[in-house]
Amino acid sequence: MGKSKKQVREFNAAKEAVEATKAQLNTCNDAYTSGAFKYLRFLVHLLAAAQFSYGIYFHYFRVHWPTDLLDEDELKARWGGKFKYLTFLDVILQAIYHSLALLNDLFGDNNVSGDSKSMLRSVRDYVFAAFAFPVAHNVCLSFWVIYVWDRELIFPSALDAIFPSWLNHVVHTNVALLAIMDLFTCFRRYPSRLAGITGNVSFILLYIIWLHIVRYFSGEWVYPILEVLPAYLRYVFLALLVGFNLVCYLLGEFANNVVWGPEFKLLNQQKLKQG
Repeated sequence: MGKSKKQVREFNAAKEAVEATKAQLNTCNDAYTSGAFKYLRFLVHLLAAAQFSYGIYFHYFRVHWPTDLLDEDELKARWGGKFKYLTFLDVILQAIYHSLALLNDLFGDNNVSGDSKSMLRSVRDYVFAAFAFPVAHNVCLSFWVIYVWDRELIFPSALDAIFPSWLNHVVHTNVALLAIMDLFTCFRRYPSRLAGITGNVSFILLYIIWLHIVRYFSGEWVYPILEVLPAYLRYVFLALLVGFNLVCYLLGEFANNVVWGPEFKLLNQQKLKQG
C-alpha cells in the first residue's frame, strides 16, 4: 500500500529538517576547526602552557626564603616544600591541562559534530571540568578576597621582596583568566555530574588531608589564617573550601552550557530527528 501525499510531505519535511540541521552543524564545525578560531585556540594553549611552565620553574628554583626572615620554628614549616601550597599545586595542574589541550590541538580533534573518538580530548575535557577550571577559580577568588581583607593572613608583606608581582598574578590571577579563555575557545561536553563532582571533591579532600600531614610533621599550618582561627572555625573554613570548590565546578558546567548552548541544541536536534 503506497504512502499518502500527506505522509510523503511529512517524510520529505523531516528529511529536509535533518539535512538543514546537518548543514548548520557542518558550518559550525568548519568555522570552529579551521581559520582564525583554530589559531586562537592554539595560541591560548601555547601561551598558557609556556607561561605556567615558566612560572613553575621560577617559583621552584628562583624564589627562596631569605634565612634572616626565618627562625627555628618557622624553618619547620618548610616541611613539604612548595608542594604544600594549593597555589603551587594549581599552577602545576594548569600547566598539565594546557599542555594536554595543546597536544589535542596537534594530534587529537576539536570537532563540534558527533562524539569525539580522541582519548586526548576526553582526558582534556575531564581534567578541565573536574580540576583545572574549579581549582583555578577557587585559588584566584579565595586568595584575592583574603588578600583584600587582611593580606598578612595569606600573603605577608615580607614576601614582596622575594616574590615578584608578575609571578603573583601568574599563579593567582592568570590561572582563572586563561581557564575562562579556554572555556570560550574549546567546545566540550562535561562529564556526568557524578563523575565530575567525584573527581572535584576527591581532589580538594586529598589536599586537606595533605595539609594535616604537613601540620603533623612540621608543627605549623601551611597558611597563617589556619593558625589564628579557633579549631571549630578552622574546620568551618576547610568545609567552605570544599563547598566553594564544588560551587566553582557547577559554575564551570553552567558557563559551558551557556557558551556552547547553540551547538548543544543543534546536536540534540540532530539526534532527535535521526532517532
